[in-house]
This record gives sequence, C-alpha cells and structure tokens, in this order.
Amino acid sequence: MEVSMANLKKSIAFFLVVLCGVGFLNCQSKEPSQADQDSIVRAEQREAEFMQKRADYIKENGHDKHYNLQTGRVYE
Repeated sequence: MEVSMANLKKSIAFFLVVLCGVGFLNCQSKEPSQADQDSIVRAEQREAEFMQKRADYIKENGHDKHYNLQTGRVYE
C-alpha cells in the first residue's frame, strides 16, 4: 500500500508543477513585451506618415490615383 501511496504523491506533485507552469506561461503570453510595444508604435508612426503624405498629394493634385489591378494601369 505504501508503494502506491508514494506513486500517488509523486503524480500529484508532478500534476501541480505542470499546472503551475502552464498557468505561469499563460500569464506571460498575455502581457505584451516591450519589443511588441515598440513595434506597434513604429507601425502607427509609419501609418500616420503615409496618411499625411497621401493627404498632401490629394491636396496638391485635387484627386487620388486609381489603380486597375486587372490591367495594371493607373488612372487619374
């Protein structure tokens, strides 16, 4: 009986360690890292710069270019 009780204790201990590890990894994956935050900020800056350039182009020319994806031609 004591041999099976020792195996039961080992199994429970292993289960608890795995459960705590999975919980810890789950918490870590939900927090955005600093590199992710920096990447998001840079992408937002690039998007804002692109939108400003596009707005300036439309203000200067009064219209936007239209592209036909089938023929590859640019229409004013």
